[in-house]
Amino acid sequence: MPTDWKSLAKETIHSFDAAEVRGMWDVDFRRAAGVLLADHEDAISAERRRWKRALRRANAIVFGLAKRLAPPRRLVFALALLLTLLAFLESGFGGPPFSPQASWAFFAHSVVIVALAFLLAMELVDKLHFKDELVMARDLQAQLIPRVLPEIGTFELGAFNRIANTVGGDLYAFESLPDGRLAVLFGDASGHGMAAGLVMAVTHAVFRTQLPDDPSPAAMIASLNRVLCETGSARSFFAGVYALLEPDGAVTAIVAGHPPVLRLDAEGRVAQRLGAGSYPLGIRKNVTYLPVTAALAPGEALFFHSDGLPEARGANGEEFGDARIERSLLRVAGARPYELVSALAADLDLFLGRAAAEDDVSIAAVRRKSA
Repeated sequence: MPTDWKSLAKETIHSFDAAEVRGMWDVDFRRAAGVLLADHEDAISAERRRWKRALRRANAIVFGLAKRLAPPRRLVFALALLLTLLAFLESGFGGPPFSPQASWAFFAHSVVIVALAFLLAMELVDKLHFKDELVMARDLQAQLIPRVLPEIGTFELGAFNRIANTVGGDLYAFESLPDGRLAVLFGDASGHGMAAGLVMAVTHAVFRTQLPDDPSPAAMIASLNRVLCETGSARSFFAGVYALLEPDGAVTAIVAGHPPVLRLDAEGRVAQRLGAGSYPLGIRKNVTYLPVTAALAPGEALFFHSDGLPEARGANGEEFGDARIERSLLRVAGARPYELVSALAADLDLFLGRAAAEDDVSIAAVRRKSA
C-alpha cells in the first residue's frame, strides 16, 4: 500500500491548533530546557555578560541532548552538528562578505538546527518522564522478587530472574507456612513492560492474601483466577504454577498454562514432568484445574522455568530449547539450587552471546535436603 502523504497532510491541517503551538513554547520547550539546564543553572546565572550566558545555555542544551542519547545516536548527532557548522562557514565565507545571499543561508541553517534541536529536546524530555515512571515501577517490582533465598525447613532454594524490558512480568515467591509446608508461586504475566508488571503485582498480592486463609492448591488457583478475570482482560493473564510441598517431600501442584515443572532425581535426570495443558489464569472464570502430585526423595529437586528460557534465541536464530536445558541440568547434577540456577544462567549467556533475550527469563529450583 503506497504511503498516503495527502491524508497525513489533511489530518495535520485539520487538527492544527494555535493554542497547542503556543503551548509548545510556553510549556513543552520550557520544560525541556529546564531539564537540560538543571545541572548548569548556577554557572549560567553567574555569567555577567549576556552573550556568554546565551553561549553557555546553548552549550548546556546541546551537551544535555548528546548526553541522553545512546552512543551510536550520539555520533549521528555530532555529525549533524558538524555538517551544520560547515554549512554555516560556507554560507558566511564562500561568497562576498555579509552578502544578502550568505546572510539568508546562514539564517536558514540556524532555523533548521534550532528547530531540530527543539523537537529533539521535547521528545527526550517526554521519554525521560516516562522512563522515570518505569524506573519507579521497576524498583517497586524488585521488592516483590526475593534476591536472597533462605533455607526453609527441609528445603534449599535457588532462583534467577532477568527482565527483557525495564519492567518484567515474571514472578516467583516462596513462603514458609507455620506447619512446616512450603508454598511456591512461579509464573509469567502476559506481555512485557508496564502491563505485565501490573498483572504480576496483582497476582503477588492475591497470593499473599490467600495464604493465611487456605493455602491449598485448589483454593489458591481459584482465588487467583477469579481476581485476574475480574481485573484484567483476555490479553492480560498469568501463566503459572502453584505448588505446596510437605516436609516429607510430598508435592501437590497445579500448572496453569505454564511449562511443566521438572522433578530431578539425585543424578540430575528428569524423572517426572508435572503439568500439561490448561488455560492460563485470568482468561476464563469457570475452569477446573486438576492438581498433580509427586514425591521428592532426599537429594531430589523441583525445577521451574519460564518460557523465556527455552524460547531464547541466539544470534543465528536457534532456540535454547528443552534439550539444552536438560543437558545443563545433567551436567550440574547434585549441585545446590543456587549453583544449579547460576549454571543455567551462565549457559544461557554463553548461548546468547551478543544477542539480547527477547522475553523475561526466570529459573528456580527447590531441593529436598539429603538425609
